[in-house]
Amino acid sequence: MDCNDIPKTPVESSTDSKETTNKFSDDIAALSQKFPQLASLLNKKDSTDYNLTLEISLKEIFVLCPRNRCRVDRYSKLQKYLKENYNTTLIIKSQKTKPNDHEEDNL
Repeated sequence: MDCNDIPKTPVESSTDSKETTNKFSDDIAALSQKFPQLASLLNKKDSTDYNLTLEISLKEIFVLCPRNRCRVDRYSKLQKYLKENYNTTLIIKSQKTKPNDHEEDNL
């Protein structure tokens, strides 16, 4: 069976990308204030020609872009959106993701 024969669901319609843009517009505006290089990238026509990496702590992004819970995985769709549309990697540092060197000594 060819996959092209499967009818597309409404989720895959072209309006989805517009809704996603609106969904993240406040987040991107808040991040642009913290990262001027992101703001200047958004103003360029071919923003995918540039590679940008932004690093922020979980506490900082939670203040700028609030979510229901303060967890790194709550920002995965925003990270994916920035990567796909602006070639921007958003790295969110959490206290829990840091290696605990002292724990190895206790084994």
